[in-house]
Order: sequence, then C-alpha cells, then structure tokens
Amino acid sequence: MPMSPRDQEVDAVFSPSQMPCAECGESVVRVAVHSHACDPSRRLDFQMLAMRRGVLAFDSELREYLSGKEGRFETWLAAREVRRSA
Repeated sequence: MPMSPRDQEVDAVFSPSQMPCAECGESVVRVAVHSHACDPSRRLDFQMLAMRRGVLAFDSELREYLSGKEGRFETWLAAREVRRSA
C-alpha cells in the first residue's frame, strides 16, 4: 500500500537519513553504518567528552582520598619506597 504524503512526512521526521556513530559521534548515513570506520582521534575526543564529569571530578576525589587516613598512609608509604630506592 503506497504511503500518503502525510505518512511520508512523518516517516521523514522520525527516520533521519543520518545517525551518530555510537563509538565516535560522527554523523553516518544510515545505509553506510556497517561500512563506517571511526577516525581514532575523533573516537578519543568523543570518549573523553563522554567521560568529562569523571575527569573533572578526579582531582577533587584524589585530594579528598589523600587527606584521609588511608591516603595519608599511602602517601607515607610511597615516600618511604622512594627514599629506599634512592
């Protein structure tokens, strides 16, 4: 059964011709999804963007850990190992 003009418009709205690659974020034509090869540099940028909250929180979480009992012990132990190996 042929689609009405309205059905074609709705189909066009909900079925874009391009979709973002899940690995690198690049817009890829739907029919070429299986032949797409991610650029390594773009893939790394995309992954870093996805992890930005964790990356930004790392410094404060490390500082908090190192100021606690376990962190102070680990810092002391690391300094002791450095002195021994010098």
